[in-house]
Formats: sequence, structure tokens, C-alpha cells
Amino acid sequence: MRIHPFDPSKTVSWANGTSTELFVYPADGNFQTRDFTFRISTATVEAEETTLSDFSGLTRILLPLKGKLTLVHEGRYTIVLDPFEQDQFDGAWNTRSKGKVQDFNVIFNKETSARVLHHHLTSGETKLLFEHESWHFIFVNDGIFEVNGVYVSASDFIEFERSNAQPVQIKCIEAGNLLECIIR
Repeated sequence: MRIHPFDPSKTVSWANGTSTELFVYPADGNFQTRDFTFRISTATVEAEETTLSDFSGLTRILLPLKGKLTLVHEGRYTIVLDPFEQDQFDGAWNTRSKGKVQDFNVIFNKETSARVLHHHLTSGETKLLFEHESWHFIFVNDGIFEVNGVYVSASDFIEFERSNAQPVQIKCIEAGNLLECIIR
């Protein structure tokens, strides 16, 4: 288990907010040139309406952490997402977003699959996660938790060994929300 604390040096500004890279694979992957297998990030959207960047050849999972988000996939469908609800879509689609939000993003190539699971835990609650033989991550949105005996809190990003056959034990110290990200 490796904890990646929030790193402000990985935050970049874009036209309508900021984006913070939590993890990219391979480690020398380049977001700007779209040269990566997968990338996990958070972002702020500070404009009421914006057009999402073109990620042709990649798939996106997007979910708001704070605020309500409307995604308009031109010629396809429109979806309204409350916090922790998600949409998975083709990165080449012409997509507009409506709503000032903080969001969580997973972008991955065609040789990869990903899923994001939301877990809300109350104080004193415990949970075991059993994911093996894949990339396995947890993002702490809010709250305080003990993960495999180590305390973590808001904005911590945890990476687990891919060959680890042991379950991940989570104990909630202060109620909050976690996102579990599994990439194969």
C-alpha cells in the first residue's frame, strides 16, 4: 500500500478551472499529448457551462464530488449527476458540461477497462474490499479512515500492490466518502 498525499505541484490551470493529477500510468505518461494508458484526476469547473476536452481514442468516467453536473453528449443523451453519480462515455464525443463542480475523472485507453465504486461509511463502520490482480486505488473525498492500519483523510490517494492477495480493511473514524477505482 502506498499513500500519495495531495500534491499541489500536480495541479494545472485550464480555461475554466484546475485539474490535479492523482495517478498516471505509465509514470512518464503525458496528459498533454494523450500518451498514457490511464490517468486518474480531480478537477474544479468554475464556469457555469464548458465544453469538455477531446480525448479521442480514450474512454472517460466522470463524477461530481461536490455540486450537480449536467453532461450534454451532443446527438446522444443528456444526464444529470448528483454527487458520486457517474457517467462513462467515449472521449471523442462532443460533450458540454453545465454546473460549477469539483469532479473525479478516470481516462483510459482501449486496452484497459475501469470502474469506480462509491462507498459512504459512518463512524465506526468497517468494510473489506477484495480486489486482486488489477490496479486498485482509493481516493478519500472526505472523512477520516484507517486503511490497513494507516490513518488517511481528505484528498489522500492510496495505491495497492497489484499482486496483493490480502483484503483491504477500512475502518471509518469520521464519517465520509471514498471512491474505489479498479483498473484492469
